[in-house]
Amino acid sequence: MKYLGTHLDNKFNFNAHIDQTVGKLIPLVNILYRTAKLQWGLGHKALKTFYEGAVVQILKYGAHIWVEAIGKNKQAKYKRIQRL
Repeated sequence: MKYLGTHLDNKFNFNAHIDQTVGKLIPLVNILYRTAKLQWGLGHKALKTFYEGAVVQILKYGAHIWVEAIGKNKQAKYKRIQRL
């Protein structure tokens, strides 16, 4: 079930939300990675703006609700996306 952009499962542990968010962010981060080349592509400032404007905002959406409810496994998924 999706409510106000947050995916909920029947146990209200937000696993569905984390999985959906990570699935949405992987292609975005891959696009960002492909445009970040040393010899050509977007500059550091543009990449940072894109990352903070898109990736971080998607990661943080509704965090005040689900951050305490997710386990270490799901936190690791979020950290993995931030390291890509």
